[in-house]
Amino acid sequence: MGRSIDEHIHKLEELGPILVRGMQLVGSAGPFGAELSFSQFLILQTLFNNEAMRMNELAQSLGLSKANVTGLVDRMVRSRLLERMRSDEDRRVVYVTLSTRGRRIAQRLINAQRREFRRIMEQIPPKNLDIFIDSLEQMALALMDRRKEPALTD
Repeated sequence: MGRSIDEHIHKLEELGPILVRGMQLVGSAGPFGAELSFSQFLILQTLFNNEAMRMNELAQSLGLSKANVTGLVDRMVRSRLLERMRSDEDRRVVYVTLSTRGRRIAQRLINAQRREFRRIMEQIPPKNLDIFIDSLEQMALALMDRRKEPALTD
């Protein structure tokens, strides 16, 4: 018989910090990693995959507050990684996009991350890797559903 749910939770509590730290190291790998926080890397990665986004869309996509994302974006605009563009239809709407420099750096970091993911995943037997990825996907979907629920109050 397999582990109980409580044993799985305990194992997740043990592994969680290791996995998060590992993802941060993988995410900020490369020649520009020292200049970027993990959140900034996630912004580069998100914009690389989505072209241009409104600030609230970017914040929602990352699961961060708009104020937090605004501060990160401000620093990244000053570093010439991102650009802000006003909408032609509604001048109040501001989009964030990668600058040419930001796109180049994002591509390098994403390529480095993919190489590291490949190195890690090649150590996992293929049948286990399928189960692992399917399980991660189920967990991500459950976490996304959880974000939609109202916050609990004491």
